[in-house]
Amino acid sequence: MELPEELRAALDDACSAYSTKELAAAAQRLSDRYRGLSATQRAPGKTLETPDTLNARSAVAYAAARLPATFAATAAALHQARLRIPAWRPQSLLDVGAGLGAGLWAAQAEWPDLEQATLLERAPQMIALGKQLCAAASASTIREARWREADVTGEWGATERAYDLVVAGYLLGELAAPPRERLIERLWEKTAGALALIAPGTPTGFAHIHAARSQLLAAGATILAPCPHDGSCPIRPLAPPDEEPTAVETNAIGPGQAGNWCHFTQRLARSRLHRQLKGGELAYEDEKFSYVIAVRPGNSALPAAPIEGRIVRHPQTRPGVVTLEVCAREGGLERRIIPRREREAFRRARDLRWGDALE
Repeated sequence: MELPEELRAALDDACSAYSTKELAAAAQRLSDRYRGLSATQRAPGKTLETPDTLNARSAVAYAAARLPATFAATAAALHQARLRIPAWRPQSLLDVGAGLGAGLWAAQAEWPDLEQATLLERAPQMIALGKQLCAAASASTIREARWREADVTGEWGATERAYDLVVAGYLLGELAAPPRERLIERLWEKTAGALALIAPGTPTGFAHIHAARSQLLAAGATILAPCPHDGSCPIRPLAPPDEEPTAVETNAIGPGQAGNWCHFTQRLARSRLHRQLKGGELAYEDEKFSYVIAVRPGNSALPAAPIEGRIVRHPQTRPGVVTLEVCAREGGLERRIIPRREREAFRRARDLRWGDALE
């Protein structure tokens, strides 16, 4: 996956105002500050201090280092929603904790008929750069999006109506438990159709999504993706959302296993500057993410039929056999082995990827 051409060109233009050395140093400071503030170190109700200390250069450095990945993860999650409800055409978008507008660009790519968007962001420098990037778009929905400076832990919801699509990407991990639960409640109140929550594909990120999923189900939501059912999640997080995991982390998920985490991956192209800022040599990176998309019953965002399951790990293809790790609608986690003699099933299985739905 690559950034939309207009967004990539606008990002290149913004980066051209600074040297690579300046951007690399700013990106490293942001990374160090972020990593130094874990959920257990933050006081209740406080968000990361990063937005308060951003300047124009650090905002551009953040954009160069992280915008491609946040766009890719959000676009991948929303794409799965569109596959489940292909006839749905959301007209309005609310992006909360919008950052530079990755959620807007991703939603517009999936639903070109989107007519109106509101983006809430706390940091003025992020808003300024987000507007600059959006000004390069040919789609009027992106160019004319309404940006509002707002603290998501405040009373922003009182001034917003309900929207067809509500997105909050990479936001849950910046809040302690009580404000995070209040935020999810407000997000759901403003959701007329579908709510998409995206988090890093780490044990902690999954714990946040796992808790949000439970909260949304208790509020009457129907889970659209990635889950094939509205029952209890068969995967238990390694640790509660506000604690660092202490167990040995493993990517293996198998029937009956607990203490793992559900996440997916999206490969994205790296520009030369992106590689330099990340200190990498490959022309791509794999962004791991966890997500949940919930829909409100009684509206057109509901899928016509359930899926059989979801592929939760890379399919393993060996001579004459394909092995799939599946979260199934009936039975939870399963390992399915499809031999070549089952010709049609084998042919279909060879084309499946991690994150795909089983129809």
